[in-house]
Amino acid sequence: MAAPLDRGLRKRQEERGYIYPRSIPVRTGDRVLIVRGEGRGTGGHRISQIDRRARKVYVDGFTYHKSDGTELQRPIDPSNLVVINPDWSDVRRRRILDRVNEGVEWTEETVAALEAAEDDYETEVTGVDPRAVEADEADADADEAEAGDEGGAQDWSALTVPELKAALKERDLPVSGKKADLVARLEESA
Repeated sequence: MAAPLDRGLRKRQEERGYIYPRSIPVRTGDRVLIVRGEGRGTGGHRISQIDRRARKVYVDGFTYHKSDGTELQRPIDPSNLVVINPDWSDVRRRRILDRVNEGVEWTEETVAALEAAEDDYETEVTGVDPRAVEADEADADADEAEAGDEGGAQDWSALTVPELKAALKERDLPVSGKKADLVARLEESA
């Protein structure tokens, strides 16, 4: 499953002396633009999941609501995407660059310069700096972890019945009854 690389990015990197392939296999972590279908032109998205069996890609922030109120990610065909900031951490993907750019030695500085140019290009195209987005996501994850550690109050109703029963067994409390009974018993013991 491959998606084309953005023409502007390919042209900019070619001016810097790096040749990019016309398209590359999609990977989790790539930043993409939706160029066709529903959601096109809504800014850069990060690929969060790839379903190879169904040949669909799922991106962050592109969801829909079912009639029962649950929110699901909307599947997208990779041909409807354009990669604007590829993730080069995959070894196989770097081999593609090695094949196309035979004379280039890929040191950490070279890769860092390559990724910085891609981030700058994404900022120009979408108006959002991907480095700032990643920093905000990391801060939000850290805040959630702190909030979970501090209060000690746990949302027991979010757990499944087997998890509730395991928590009750740890506290030497009865494990019989419906989920509401188990939750009430755990809240009383806390």
